Amino acid sequence: MTAASDLHSPISADGRFMALDGLRGVAALVVLILHISSLRHLVFHGYIAVDLFFIMSGFVVAHAYEGRLRAGWSPGAFIRARIVRLWPLYLLGTCIGAAVYTGAIDDAGGVIGLGVLFAAAAMMIPTPLAADSQVFPLNPPGWSLLFEMAANIVYAFAASRLSDRALKVVVGLGAAAVLVAFLMAETGSIGQRGWSLAGGVARIAFGFPLGLLLHRMWTAGRLTLRWPVALIVAAFIAMVVAPDLGRWNGLVDAVAVLFVLPFIVVAAVTARLSPRLQTAAAFVAALSYPLYILHGPFLMVARMQFGDVPHIEIVAGAGCLVAAFVAGRWFDPPARALLGRILQQRRRAPLIA
Repeated sequence: MTAASDLHSPISADGRFMALDGLRGVAALVVLILHISSLRHLVFHGYIAVDLFFIMSGFVVAHAYEGRLRAGWSPGAFIRARIVRLWPLYLLGTCIGAAVYTGAIDDAGGVIGLGVLFAAAAMMIPTPLAADSQVFPLNPPGWSLLFEMAANIVYAFAASRLSDRALKVVVGLGAAAVLVAFLMAETGSIGQRGWSLAGGVARIAFGFPLGLLLHRMWTAGRLTLRWPVALIVAAFIAMVVAPDLGRWNGLVDAVAVLFVLPFIVVAAVTARLSPRLQTAAAFVAALSYPLYILHGPFLMVARMQFGDVPHIEIVAGAGCLVAAFVAGRWFDPPARALLGRILQQRRRAPLIA
């Protein structure tokens, strides 16, 4: 391969799919806009960004780890690697959320209750306080992280060794679960509250295995779709800005998740970016996870202090971008390094009789 063609490869020198990374950053921005009350109507279906994350996660995890797992790398080592990657920023967001709630505590019972919530959240145990409450009240986006970690555990012990045929069956069953769940709820925005927790199982049961399957297809050279980058982004934006269609939302969301998102992911996997676009994609990709997992608690701070004031929320949203940049650059790398050393030391510590 010539140097010129390398410049426009879909994969960067460090093995990242640049267009896929950039699209993940765009999706994180959409989720932020969705959770700003005065702007929510602009991206009414923005919650399908989470389904995009699930598909991307399956693809990227398979790309990074499937070969190593099949070669004998232990499931425990894989799970530790995923904890190191995801947990520090999640815990930071949870601490911010807990700090918000301390302002409402006025007795010992409140302190104990907050302590229980925090301990459960730190271990990614959902605690829906009511049917309509967030299952992770201290850090609302944590619900999707719970399902992603569960999918990673299943993948480590079983899915990485499934045949392509078996994986297709899993994807088909997941698709059926998504269709039923979305039609019953009349929306694809399920999984984050107590009443819809099972809906999150349906979403991850389709998205993550589909990402695994798409990676195997890419490895075999069967993904040849070629879309311009602008068309990829436009197709995603067109889905999330669709208007509220009432009882038809569930059907529309199911069509988007089951039929449109897979094509968008394939197109992003195979898209080739110019050096300038690669730089932009790398920048928004670096913001994507910090922004997604921290924006909920930061917006909670603004609402707790000022209420649902539109311009304050918009300013807080801009603050989320700054916080994501700072946390992603100066908090996450050393925190991950420290956590990695701690887990490695515990793994090597001798058992005491």
